[in-house]
Amino acid sequence: MKAKYRAKRISAGHYIYRGFEVVSVGYYHPEHCVCWEAIDSNGCGFAHGFSLAMTKRLIDEELDKED
Repeated sequence: MKAKYRAKRISAGHYIYRGFEVVSVGYYHPEHCVCWEAIDSNGCGFAHGFSLAMTKRLIDEELDKED
């Protein structure tokens, strides 16, 4: 299945995806991975994931359930 939406890269670790700024918040040592967070227009954390793809999927799930 081909993705309907694409993340636009702003800079290293910063993307815009479906109106949300998705940023890399740093390395999480217990899980040995980088954490990502989606920030809404108010500056609040919206979705948190251990990969960019996971964070994008959480955004899609939340926005698509409103339809």
